[in-house]
Amino acid sequence: MGLTDNQKQLIKAVSENNLIAAKKFAIACVYEDNTQKNRCFCNKFKQILEGSGSNMIELPYELKSILCVEDVSNSFKENRYYLSEREKAILYNIICMKKVNERLMEMGIQYINSTLLYGESGTGKTTFGRYVAYKSGLPFCYLNFSNLIDSHLGATSKNISKAFSYAILHPCVFMLDEIDCISLRRSNSNDSGGPGGEIARVTISIMQEFDKLPNNIIVIGATNRMDRIDEALLRRFSLKHEVKPLNRNEKEEFIKKFLKDVDMNFSYKELTTLVENDQNQSMIMNELIHMISKKIYDEIGSDFNE
Repeated sequence: MGLTDNQKQLIKAVSENNLIAAKKFAIACVYEDNTQKNRCFCNKFKQILEGSGSNMIELPYELKSILCVEDVSNSFKENRYYLSEREKAILYNIICMKKVNERLMEMGIQYINSTLLYGESGTGKTTFGRYVAYKSGLPFCYLNFSNLIDSHLGATSKNISKAFSYAILHPCVFMLDEIDCISLRRSNSNDSGGPGGEIARVTISIMQEFDKLPNNIIVIGATNRMDRIDEALLRRFSLKHEVKPLNRNEKEEFIKKFLKDVDMNFSYKELTTLVENDQNQSMIMNELIHMISKKIYDEIGSDFNE
């Protein structure tokens, strides 16, 4: 008996280290097997592959404290995600470069599809990175530099090397969050034998690993303090984009889209404070969830025994 189309696609996805596609075709394979002898096997792995916890991709032990990798194809809620016109333009550029990068590689042209997002905290930089992964059909590989720093000299650079080595072997959207924690301007770190010298060495290590990345990796950097980042590392980001807080009209659209998806309604008066206050997206979402929770409690709270 020859290979089915789904089995062929599964083998292709595994050979290309495309984990999202591999999972998709693995699910298709277990569904197409109707034999009695494989029923228990198929039922078991249907539950695992389709379970809520299956969105997180298992990593080798030495990487679990460094990276988080997520299959966002099912976990990202596109219907409730608001994208401003400013971020739509950046998304378009990133996706376009993804489509042409295979041709660039055939021509021997190296181009790292890298974007640095900067701006105040809470404006949705990390969520935008997850959205890029969702739209590009790639896993979301998240590296937070504030969690990477090791007290032992040299260990931080080794951790960086491990993280980048994983990304090189597994095409993904590689999110480098809080990059300013670890790549300070070397002109501000002149004490070569002390902490400043170690920061300079780490910065050089990041750039060396950055230059090894192939064209099929999408890099999204994020920082609240672009002024702190070393100039040489900044040059390695092809695009630099400021993520700004939403204006009043954008806040209204942001709120309306979320409430429509969760099928909740509030009066204009109830939402006025959220729209008019000087709050970023994260603050608005927290307030909105509190409002939704209170409304749910008011509807069903009388059923609880105090």
